[in-house]
Amino acid sequence: MSEEQTPQPTSCEKCDEYLAGWKRALADYDNLQKDLARERTEIRTRVKQDVAYQLIGVLDNFDQAAKFQPEGMSKELEVWLKGLMHVKSQLEGVMREMGLEAYGVVGEIFSTHLHDAGGERSEEDKADQEILEVVTRGWKLGDRIVRPAKVIINNKN
Repeated sequence: MSEEQTPQPTSCEKCDEYLAGWKRALADYDNLQKDLARERTEIRTRVKQDVAYQLIGVLDNFDQAAKFQPEGMSKELEVWLKGLMHVKSQLEGVMREMGLEAYGVVGEIFSTHLHDAGGERSEEDKADQEILEVVTRGWKLGDRIVRPAKVIINNKN
């Protein structure tokens, strides 16, 4: 052999080199699939949140309208109102199917992570920081807070 010639790898060394390259390519493809699946999940979650923001406003309007039901309604008006409240229930069902959950109940203790204090009152027979009134319900999507509940709390100080 002359000095100018380099030794050629044996066929087994070439096979090992090709096998290592193939394994790297396969691992890269597997990682790409996982990244794409994670991205699709994140996109679905963002779309659900965007739709939820839109529907939450509609449900807030239903909640406000229900607070001011007139007394002494005619039978026709009662039937109409019952139908309207059924539409509200259907919207809430859609929200639940999307994985959203309403929260915020009178009597709970105020939490800065879940609630937004919209005002304070002082009632001696209630616990300090107890929720006295829910102005707007809060909504969660899994662990994420889509919108905090706006509440009136008891402040004894």
